[in-house]
Parts: sequence; structure tokens; C-alpha cells
Amino acid sequence: MAIARCDKHTPSGTRHAGIKYAYKAFALPLGYPETAAICGREDCEGPARLWLTEPERADHQRGVRIFGIRTRSAKIRVSDELISNGFEDTM
Repeated sequence: MAIARCDKHTPSGTRHAGIKYAYKAFALPLGYPETAAICGREDCEGPARLWLTEPERADHQRGVRIFGIRTRSAKIRVSDELISNGFEDTM
């Protein structure tokens, strides 16, 4: 599965302890670098590139543009605006 990492925290590209997949290519999220996709490293808030596995790279070459990501591999930046879902807060 794809992983989101900034320029400072790129995956090594080879399999090793802690990394299950070999990532050798990346795609840029829409709007990069002003993107909502944020590096999945806990201590980082940099804009992320989406690193792809070999099968995902082939999918991208065939025109696929939506990819799943590994759990805890990305964060999403949101706007200051908060929209109510229509329910009153019960807390």
C-alpha cells in the first residue's frame, strides 16, 4: 500500500525492518505542495508525496489516480472552517 512522506522522510526504496514494501516512485497529491496530504511521520507536518509500490506504479501508468494508504501513514490538513453535521453536541 502507498505511504505518504515529505521530502525529509522518504522511504529507502528497499525492504528492511519496519518497511514492508519497496517504494521506488512517487506521485504528487493534487495541489502539491499546498496539499492536505501531510507526512505520516508523527513529528512532521510537511507536505507529503505519495510513495507507490511497484503494482501501484503500474496502476498509475494505466491511469489510476486514487490510491489507498497504509494505516497511520498520512495525516490530513483541514481548513479553519468547521461545519456542523446538523446534530446538537451532546457533550
